[in-house]
Amino acid sequence: MEKEISLKIPGRICLMGDKVDLLGKPVIGMAINLMMTITYKEKTDNIVEFYSHNTKERISFNLNESPPRDIDLAYWSVLYERLKKHIKKGFFMEVDSDIPIGAGLSTSAAVSIGFIKAINQAYNLNLALDEIAELAYLGENHDLGIMCGRLDQYTIAHGGIVFINTSYENPGVEHLGIEKMPIVVGDSLEERKASFVLNRVKKQIKENDPAILEAFRVIENCVYQARDALLKKDFNKLGELMNKQQAQEAVLKADTPKIVNLCKAAKDAGALGAKQMGAGGGGCMVAIAPSKQKEVAEAITETGGRAWIFDIYRY
Repeated sequence: MEKEISLKIPGRICLMGDKVDLLGKPVIGMAINLMMTITYKEKTDNIVEFYSHNTKERISFNLNESPPRDIDLAYWSVLYERLKKHIKKGFFMEVDSDIPIGAGLSTSAAVSIGFIKAINQAYNLNLALDEIAELAYLGENHDLGIMCGRLDQYTIAHGGIVFINTSYENPGVEHLGIEKMPIVVGDSLEERKASFVLNRVKKQIKENDPAILEAFRVIENCVYQARDALLKKDFNKLGELMNKQQAQEAVLKADTPKIVNLCKAAKDAGALGAKQMGAGGGGCMVAIAPSKQKEVAEAITETGGRAWIFDIYRY
């Protein structure tokens, strides 16, 4: 057993395929160098304590008790329940994140992956990366009822740029081996309405809405083409596909006027393509901009967003 552990966990962006993982379709994710720190310390008593530096939430409970779920760190509560058969001593775990909460860069999956990795390391559980990712997914989706696919958890668990098969029967990851990705991410700084968008879209899917199903089919096809474009380092093609996906976001009514303006500003400044990320209803967008990252970042800022130039994060 290890008594003290400190882990760095990345955020993630979606390069292609937002939302189609809800139907078990493939997506392409990228881990980014915007980090969360998870610290674990074994205790001498039977008290488990969680603390978030970002929300200032602190919760403690006895080793044999069930932690509450109506808290910010509910991700840890449900994962504790799934892993408690391995946990023999009380511990203190805290999170301190540079990943902004609610921006669509996946703080929730990073928190989940960090918890599992810390317990895995503390108790030498030898969980494989796909097992860690699937546990995090089950905690969010099954235990907390969050409407998410497998993009976030598998991207963050593996790092790098990955093509993810999110099917329910055989999820898995293909590392694409991309060394550099000249992207710019823009935060719209809007209050996200992701759950509203996802609930509506899921309802339309169940009702077999032809426009929604066709939009998902187009986005899925873009994912396969984007995988080939990335392997060929064809950023022009990737940009075209980003624009094509963004057109489908309009069909899905998942875009916002500000996101549309940020994408336009990025392309006017030299980006080859731009698209929103995540469920929609606000949040972030991403642009592919070889040799124009600085200009695109400035254009996003001038249009009222917050811009980042990220590198690929690898463990």
